[in-house]
Amino acid sequence: MKKFIYIIFAIIAPLALVSCGSNSTTGSFSSPNAKVTVSQVVAPKVTVQAVLAAAEKGRYRKGELLVKFKSGVAGKAAASLHQTMGAAVERRFAAIPNLERVKLAAGMPVKDAIVRYMQDPSVEYAEPNYLRYPKNTVPNDLYFNPQQWALSNTGTFAGGTAGADIKMPQAWDFARGSRDIIVAVIDSGVDLNHPDLVNNIWRNTGEANCADGIDNDQNGFVDDCVGWNFADGNNDPMDNLGHGTHVAGIIGAMGNNGIGISGVMWNTSIMPLKFITDFGPDVCGTGADFCGSVADEVAAIQYAVNNGAKVINASFGANGFSQTEFDAINAANSAGVLFIAAAGNGTLDSLGDNNDLTPSYPANYNLPNIISVAATDQNDRRATFSNFGPNTVHVAAPGVYILSTIPSTGVSMSFSSFCTNSFNAGYDFCAGTSMAAPHVAGLAALLESYYGQFTPAQVRATVLRYVDVLPTLQGWIQTGGRINAYRAVTSLLPPSGLSASAQSSGAITLSWTDMATGEDGYKIERKTGSGEFAQIAEVAANTASYSDIGLSASTSYTYRVRAFNTIPADSLYSNEAAATTPADGSGGTNGGGGGGGCSVGGRVNRTSAFADTMVMLAPLFAVFVMSRLRRRKK
Repeated sequence: MKKFIYIIFAIIAPLALVSCGSNSTTGSFSSPNAKVTVSQVVAPKVTVQAVLAAAEKGRYRKGELLVKFKSGVAGKAAASLHQTMGAAVERRFAAIPNLERVKLAAGMPVKDAIVRYMQDPSVEYAEPNYLRYPKNTVPNDLYFNPQQWALSNTGTFAGGTAGADIKMPQAWDFARGSRDIIVAVIDSGVDLNHPDLVNNIWRNTGEANCADGIDNDQNGFVDDCVGWNFADGNNDPMDNLGHGTHVAGIIGAMGNNGIGISGVMWNTSIMPLKFITDFGPDVCGTGADFCGSVADEVAAIQYAVNNGAKVINASFGANGFSQTEFDAINAANSAGVLFIAAAGNGTLDSLGDNNDLTPSYPANYNLPNIISVAATDQNDRRATFSNFGPNTVHVAAPGVYILSTIPSTGVSMSFSSFCTNSFNAGYDFCAGTSMAAPHVAGLAALLESYYGQFTPAQVRATVLRYVDVLPTLQGWIQTGGRINAYRAVTSLLPPSGLSASAQSSGAITLSWTDMATGEDGYKIERKTGSGEFAQIAEVAANTASYSDIGLSASTSYTYRVRAFNTIPADSLYSNEAAATTPADGSGGTNGGGGGGGCSVGGRVNRTSAFADTMVMLAPLFAVFVMSRLRRRKK
């Protein structure tokens, strides 16, 4: 009988240990090749705030939602909610029970619908029907590859070097601009009807009728529907030189429309402000027909500031400090407007000048909203004509063999492109720091659209920090680098996939996916129950987990995480994740293992796993010893 009891004990004890674990359990272990089932995946809690925050960063189909009802919700209840919303179900998904693709009522904003659906207790979540794109997005514009080497250099154009570019296809995976961001092009005007620009031209919605002779919005300019011509004092900022149109195309030629080229921003609002025109050599001086005055420039700056421009491109300059010009740009700074200025093209035997010694204005004004831009070529070398200055020129961008838009509407056979002095109506190659500056202006505006919470100072700092530092530029310009759109756009991508797992009655482990490319670390915030979030820790860059210890048992905690850098700037928040600590002495929750939690193979600590194995074998060893002793007594 005793032998039978020993055998039963020997069988039950190891099974009890296998199924219930010890307090040293820190997580669950699975083979790298083990198949993860749906039941093993713990989805983060979905909140209205998290869905709306994600919607701000993504592109999605208008008028549609993906709505998932909670398990057990009757079909009639779901149908009743859709009817109340004026929506219709377009598809159901067998792989995801209770998920429906919903067509919203006409005119219903997606974000409003999300809030209304998620207010209903039967809805697990409602989110936009997001759009997805191939990675390293290459537009279908006719001349993009290989002519637009500045945006994506394959090394096949003009003897260039592969990769000597600003990494636009990679950046377009995340941001392509917004027509809410206005970029003022203060220049020789813009071809308002150019097929690659027409839909990205700024429209003044305050002017009800563009030909009624009335200043409808009372801003001091009559019928200023698409900007203003300060050189001639009228509402027609059409380009009669081509320079401004070329600049505008670099910033915002419509991308992926099957024609021509792609701008840095596929979507934007170009505000044409003309102050340069054909005044002739009597006004402009010997050898020059086109020029513009500081008085007209200042009026254009004031117009841009007063009418919502976020970025001003200034691809012009000359010697001679102007206090009036300085004051106007400083006023733009006070209004939160960035001013991107060409560093200038050298005048001495086609070699660049040192702006530290021979200033070029407006690029040389020491103001915090100015970015002074030098030019590089297709091999990442400083263009020989480009001005430089280790103290006064901030960054470089492509400025040689730059293909962009030139006037194509209303031009005659006598039209001569200012770029090549040939008839190339529509598109032409140009060179100069005038072409480098709009690459930076486009990037700054792209950052304005993507990181909506950034201040202009943070946008400027992001442009200057996330450059590709090049030996050919070090010692010549302040940053020693050429802009990198991908690094700048992705520098503070918010962490994704945040999850929380209770490990014991006093500890919760967080994990997330590190998405940022230029963070200095992560800030972790926590709230207890329905309280307010408060920061509890900072962790280093490239970190993707954190253990929160010293917690209270049987308590619910919610977390969120965001990236930060020393610009200083913070990313948007991750999704929120919650976990509840178990009671003292009980196991962890949310699939985390946890002290005393019962799970097969729930240990990842090799030392404790060895000890547990010894404990499991102890009863068998005891049976063996007792059996030997009984045999000896016999």
